Amino acid sequence: MSIIVYWLQEPGLPSMQSFESSQLMDALKFCEDRRKEGKRHVSLSSELPESVGRAGVSTVHAKLLPDGTPYDWTKTHRGAGPDGSGG
Repeated sequence: MSIIVYWLQEPGLPSMQSFESSQLMDALKFCEDRRKEGKRHVSLSSELPESVGRAGVSTVHAKLLPDGTPYDWTKTHRGAGPDGSGG
């Protein structure tokens, strides 16, 4: 049970459906169907074991992750216009 879809069946009555990690497209379709039925607060939560990166890594020192893996992604230029004005 790596993916869970939650929704309100009716006010005050929460519901859920679980899916395996290989069933992401099925889970997304299930969400879409609940929304088309008029259900409220439809949301999807996942804990996919094959997701990118280790959970909990929040530090980078000298362009290295805590386990020594190189990390050179930067946010330089993202969100700024060609002249660097920021938009």
